[in-house]
This record gives sequence, structure tokens and C-alpha cells, in this order.
Amino acid sequence: MPLTNEAVIPVGQKDYWNSLSPYQEITETTLDEFFYNPELALYMDDSLFGGAVPAFSALRIQRNALQSFDFGNGNDGLFPLKGNAALVGTALDDAIFGNLLLPAAGKPRSVDLWPIFHTGVPNLAPYQLATGKNGNPLAAGKPFINNFLPNGGDMLRLNMAVPVTQRNDPKFSSLGLIQAAVLGLTDPAYASTTLQFIPNMDGFPNGRRLEDDVTRIELQAVAGVVLAAIGLWYDDYTPNSPSPVTNDLLGVLTYTTGVESNDKAFSGTFPYVAEPHRGTSECSGPVFVGTNDVFQGALGLSPKPVLMKSFPNPFQDQTTFQFKVNQATKAVLRIYDARGNFVATAFSGYLSEGDFTQVWNAANLPSGLYFANLYDSNGGLLQSGKLIKSE
Repeated sequence: MPLTNEAVIPVGQKDYWNSLSPYQEITETTLDEFFYNPELALYMDDSLFGGAVPAFSALRIQRNALQSFDFGNGNDGLFPLKGNAALVGTALDDAIFGNLLLPAAGKPRSVDLWPIFHTGVPNLAPYQLATGKNGNPLAAGKPFINNFLPNGGDMLRLNMAVPVTQRNDPKFSSLGLIQAAVLGLTDPAYASTTLQFIPNMDGFPNGRRLEDDVTRIELQAVAGVVLAAIGLWYDDYTPNSPSPVTNDLLGVLTYTTGVESNDKAFSGTFPYVAEPHRGTSECSGPVFVGTNDVFQGALGLSPKPVLMKSFPNPFQDQTTFQFKVNQATKAVLRIYDARGNFVATAFSGYLSEGDFTQVWNAANLPSGLYFANLYDSNGGLLQSGKLIKSE
């Protein structure tokens, strides 16, 4: 899951967490506590260190949601409902998922951050939008996401049944699933409790789109916005009020990191993201205007003349090199073995602008690791890739 290290793992454990493989991380139960009580939440709680990070002033977790439930670190969240008949048939019912979502007292975020990061979210109450719940978070509401897979593991979970939101849709938003929840709660088009596709349901964290503002979404999630979406409103909500829109809720929903868009547009071709700023120059504005074919534009960068990949890889007897030529050029593709010895020339010639393929037959070579180096006519290395020839 992107940004687990930043949003959940505390400073003193980041190196340790990064050293673990995903399989080791699943069995390392001491790390689970950080999902139940995230360190970042300490700085979204005025009774703890809320004043230490002024930029987080709009992000405040629920300490008295519905005048009953405290989600502050070390408190019980929804655990006081454990065993209550009201939980029968919900995702919090022990008969359905055992202790997975209500493991113990003192683990308040086991009902929101834990499933978001570790298990996915089941399409059962209370994990449905508050639309149609009539003020009861445990009632059936608007069906939302369903990417539940209770095998544990910090991974990005994708519900592939969710349609893609077109980029030219007027409701497309970089706030991903957060914006989908807002639409599901406020747009009359989604006022029923029937299953509907809501724009941006394919967004983070139910997917990963280049445009998604994952940093802002993660901070909003730590601030309890998911709890609010299912009906556990913020502390300043007035009981029985027809509108849950309060200053605390608006503060979280309108929170901004100050970065509203990329400074460079995405490309229409692979690799889609813009070339990164050079590490030797300022990143805040135009730094270089080129005078030759290599350095162009405000960044002093241009797309690579040729982008290359091979398929299949690993391969047995032959592989196909695919070239995307952005700038016509002469090129040579040479193959080397793992020791750096020249093996073969897979291609040599002129590449015109467009798409081009070249089959390389290596049936006479032993299995092992090879390197494919693509050079321009001056001998400059354009791209290098690994090839694996299997038995």
C-alpha cells in the first residue's frame, strides 16, 4: 500500500519495516499496533500533540463521535459494542469475521485504517455509505467498495469490477475514493441504497491512478474521514441534525497540502509521467531553455528518442523487442552476457518515428542472464534492459 511507511509506521520503526519482505511483514504482529494507533493521529488530537504541527490544524480525529465513540490513540473506538446484538449480521459480528475488526480494547482504528491497509473493506454494514442509514451507522446504507480479502498483508487491493472514471468526466477528481464517498453522500443521483457506480470509485485506495493525490487522501484517512463516511460523524455534530456537514468535517474534506496539481502535464504515451526535474537545478520554475535537439523546454529535458521493451521476458528461444520511437534515429541493439561479453547484434539500422518490432532468436545460446543495450549512431547508450533466457 503506497505511503504505509509515511502514514502509519512510526519514525523509530521505518527502517525496520522497510527491511522486511511482504511475507515477513504479515507475520510481524508488533507492527499491527501501528495501524490500530497510528503515530500521525497523535498530531491530529488537541489533547495530545495537536498543536505541534500547525499545518494539520484542520485534521482532527473523532474523540466523541455521535457523543459515544472515542477514536483517539489508546481509546476503544467501537470496541464497547463488542458482543452487542446490534452487531449481528454486520462485518463486526464475531460470527462472520471473528476478532479481525474488533480485536481488543485500546485499538480504535481497527475498524477503519486496519481494513483499508490490511484486509480490504467488505461490502457489509457498517462499511456502506451513510446514505439511507437514517443516522444509524450499523444499518444498511449505500453499497460502496468491496475489496475484502482477509489474508492480511500491506498491499494495494484492487476491485477490478469497478469501471474506470474517464479523465474527461466533469466529476473526475484527484481525491479518488474520498471524492466518490462525497458524491455518494451528497449527489441526488446516488441517493438510493442500491448498487451504483459512483465516479472515482476506481481511485486510491481502491486502485492507483496517476492523478490521485495519495498524500492528501492518506492524511484525510488518518484524520477519520472514512469513519465519517459511514456515519460516525465528527464531534461537533448536533444529535438528530438533518445535515452531518460540520466545521470539523469540512475542515478534513477541504484540507490541502498546498499542492493542487502537477507542475507538468502527463504524457499521452508511455511512461506517461513527465521527466523528473534535474537534481542539479531548482525545481520551482523554468531553469533552462535549450538550443539544440537534446535539451528542449523549460526543464531542459525531452522525451527519450526511443523507448524499448521486450516480450516475452523470460523467454526460451526468441524474444521480440518493441520500440516506441519518439524521434527518428539510427540505432544499434547489442546483446551482452552477464560477464559483459558481446554476444550478438539484435538490430542495426534506421528507426523512423512510430512503433517498430524486431525479433531476436537466441536458440543457440545457453540459458542465463543477458543485457540488451540500445545505442545511438554516436555510440551513446539510449537504454539498457535485462533479458533472461530460461531452459
